[in-house]
Amino acid sequence: MATSSKQQKRAKRAASKAKQNRMVRSGQAVKASAGDSASVEQVYTKAMDSGSYDALFAKMKEAQEGGLVPMISVFLVDPLLALVLKGHKEEHATDYIVMVFTAYRDWLDGTDADTTMAWLESDEFQNAYIEASEVVARQQQQQKQYG
Repeated sequence: MATSSKQQKRAKRAASKAKQNRMVRSGQAVKASAGDSASVEQVYTKAMDSGSYDALFAKMKEAQEGGLVPMISVFLVDPLLALVLKGHKEEHATDYIVMVFTAYRDWLDGTDADTTMAWLESDEFQNAYIEASEVVARQQQQQKQYG
């Protein structure tokens, strides 16, 4: 019979592996197989290949009928974005955000990357992004108070 410390190590490894498998199945793998933080490109590619953005893009399109702020708000509460923000530096997370919005615009209406970048850098988008961030932050604060 294994010692209790070996049993604890095995249990910890098994729990870690199970968590990793759940994240991979849901398209939310942020860790590479070596246990190091995966690049945002790897996260994006893995999620794109697994179809993880299909539902997000559909929700964003529906919300966009109400304007940019609701569409961006849908993106800002995406669990995969939260994992990227938690696991990567700000500039890498920004790269991820650009990749997702570029893919969204391509999915939505075939917009090319240069046109999407101009859209992302526009005052209209920047102001909407700030407003959406504030809306989401207020909602999360309310959930903490009442939830």
